[in-house]
Amino acid sequence: MIMLMSRFAIDPYKRAAFVLFAKGMVSREQQHKGCLGAGVFEDISAQNHYLMIEHWETEDALNAYSDGPVFVHDDEVLATFLIGEPVFAKYEV
Repeated sequence: MIMLMSRFAIDPYKRAAFVLFAKGMVSREQQHKGCLGAGVFEDISAQNHYLMIEHWETEDALNAYSDGPVFVHDDEVLATFLIGEPVFAKYEV
């Protein structure tokens, strides 16, 4: 199983739009074959900072999703909300 964690900050003036987008993004991701779960969580100690966690059955399932048009689109839209560079971590569990 593969687990991804992403930490990022968003523009506070775009928070409402981000939350709406994130709900759809997570829903779309969870429908992809091989996705065991995904979620976006707000950091309670740092305003407008979020953590995204994804669980995938296999590296191949993750790659199939990451190479697809849904991910490419969502990644481009997500970038419009970000402040600074996100931090990524990948684990095999």
